[in-house]
Amino acid sequence: METFFNPGAVAVVGASPQNLGGFVVQNLLSGFSGGIYPVNPNYTELEGIACYSFVTEIPDPVDLAVVLVPARAVPSVLEACAQKGIYRVIIESAGFSESGREGRVLQEKCTAIAKDAGIRIWGPNCMGIVDVQRHAYFTFMNPEVREELLAGRISLIVQSGMMSAIFLAELGRRGIGVAKACSIGNRADVDECDIIEYLQTDPDTDVIALYLESIPRGRRFARLAEASAKPVVLLKGGESRAGAQAAVSHTYSLSGDSRLLHSVLDFTGVIRSESVFQMMDMANALAEIPCIHPACRAAILTLSGGAGILACDALEKSGAAIAELSEQTRQAAAEVFPPWMPVFNPVDLFPAVALKGRKAAFHGAFKAVIADPDTDVLVIHFVAGLEGASPDLFALKQQAEENGKILVFWLMGRQEGSRQFREDARNAGVLVYEDVTRLAECLSAAARFSAHRHQVQDRPSAPETENSGPEVCLDSPAAEGTWDEYETKQLLGKYDIPVTAETLVQTADAAWAWAQEKGTPVVLKGLVPEKGHKTEYGLVRLSISDRPGLASAFADLSGQVGQQGRILIQKQVPVDYELIAGFMRDAQFGPCVMFGLGGILAELEPDVVFDLAPLDHDRAVQMLRSLRNRRLLQGFRGMPPLDETSAADILVRLGRLGTADSRISQIDINPLAVSAGKPVAVDANIVFSPEPGISG
Repeated sequence: METFFNPGAVAVVGASPQNLGGFVVQNLLSGFSGGIYPVNPNYTELEGIACYSFVTEIPDPVDLAVVLVPARAVPSVLEACAQKGIYRVIIESAGFSESGREGRVLQEKCTAIAKDAGIRIWGPNCMGIVDVQRHAYFTFMNPEVREELLAGRISLIVQSGMMSAIFLAELGRRGIGVAKACSIGNRADVDECDIIEYLQTDPDTDVIALYLESIPRGRRFARLAEASAKPVVLLKGGESRAGAQAAVSHTYSLSGDSRLLHSVLDFTGVIRSESVFQMMDMANALAEIPCIHPACRAAILTLSGGAGILACDALEKSGAAIAELSEQTRQAAAEVFPPWMPVFNPVDLFPAVALKGRKAAFHGAFKAVIADPDTDVLVIHFVAGLEGASPDLFALKQQAEENGKILVFWLMGRQEGSRQFREDARNAGVLVYEDVTRLAECLSAAARFSAHRHQVQDRPSAPETENSGPEVCLDSPAAEGTWDEYETKQLLGKYDIPVTAETLVQTADAAWAWAQEKGTPVVLKGLVPEKGHKTEYGLVRLSISDRPGLASAFADLSGQVGQQGRILIQKQVPVDYELIAGFMRDAQFGPCVMFGLGGILAELEPDVVFDLAPLDHDRAVQMLRSLRNRRLLQGFRGMPPLDETSAADILVRLGRLGTADSRISQIDINPLAVSAGKPVAVDANIVFSPEPGISG
């Protein structure tokens, strides 16, 4: 990847004054210090430098080729690059897999040529690379946009070509600096994972922000993000039904299931955003806030009681804590307040302003609150342009840093005063927001990343292929198709996953003998191939406590299952509530474990989470505690709380079982009943795929 970002010489194939290739040459001339070689048989000179008819005619070594020719001509260009010894190529031309079947065939041809020649391809259908810090622009981006860019610490990875330029233009307009911008297009070869891995060690990058429509190597992406010391902010397109269809036609790739995607990314520390501007603001906040206490305890200074209420609402909704000021802090701040006004958080400065004036009141309260030992961030509601000059933001920032605090402004006021305030704040490195909700979201993002980094540092890396479960033969019965409940639970039991006491019975007498031994009530179930949802087919008889009732139920089920089915008897478990647990192989993220609420709650509104498998005990506990309705598991309305250790062990063992054989595509435990706080598998099945599944 280093050669893509730092080549010694660049050939621009397809450059001319009339097309986008000419913009590439202009952008290179604006700051690239290496050799620049336009290639076009129709010109001998371009922008004052020699132009060559073919790549092979360039007399000097070339490290990188930027290609902007019609799609059908790209294969011959790649062959010429191989002949010249150019092994890094950015194809900015369109007309490949995004355009339909013929384009896909053409892209596959290009990929095959490149692979045979040892060439890495960036693109096609992309805008290339922008390196603002080093003034290196390997892109057809309009040079006018280039002039508006500010150097910063955020690097972008954008799947869409034109959206890259739009993002950059907006970042420049909003005064947010950029380190690098990488437009990756169709990802025939180089993808976001390759670039994330490079940017993680890039000295110019502090935050990695992405717009992606799909994540084909989702598992690799998640592992890279989880291990990253730098925040990863993601705006994911294609999550709605219409958006997913548009993403498929645009990039020819899968968008995946959003619930699984969101769960996995949350567990691996990715900061998810929901809009372009939110992504920009979150990335900027994370660049300016390298570290913050995960509790994000906030103090608020305001000239309006109403503004203080709104700030508290927004901060708490986003997960921040409203700090309780110490007695020492309140006494220090009281020196600028009238005696009748007690000081609490949020600190309403209006009475102090009436007594001491705006400047004295502000600085007196600021000095007291910024030193509070139980405060992590100071949020100041400031109205610009009303009277006097803005405060000395450099001095305020210095005081905040000396006290280990984050300083953030919620800015309102007159247009000219606000414009000047934002400029001063940008120069001082102080975060400013016009919307307190966005302010709260960005602080929350910084706090979540800090919490994630602490968790990663405090526990070992999640295992990738470890399977410390027992050696279990999956070939008998045959490891194919869908196993019924009995076969599945026999296997679960071998992995020490608690299951109901049960056995297969062939006669009503045998069933009654078993019931007398184990105790009543019991349940009879009919097991029929291809009828996994037994309740829907009327194949379950509950609460059987006497011999006549059992005999009648056995006769009914025998008639229903016929010669192909079997009858299972099991001890009926008293159920407090039902959960669901499982394993699946996802096309993007590979082996995953699932956990959530079962029964009617699952039917009403799914409350489930996913994580990569296999997983360790701590991560399993984190899954349990991530449900929206987790209060149910904590002893809701007098019910016994869920035994977290037992439940977490089940998730860990499910992950081990699922990854033990690549033919396992799905395991369902539904319901995973909770009885006196203990979880037990009441029903389950396992699905095998005829082909080995995705392992990561």
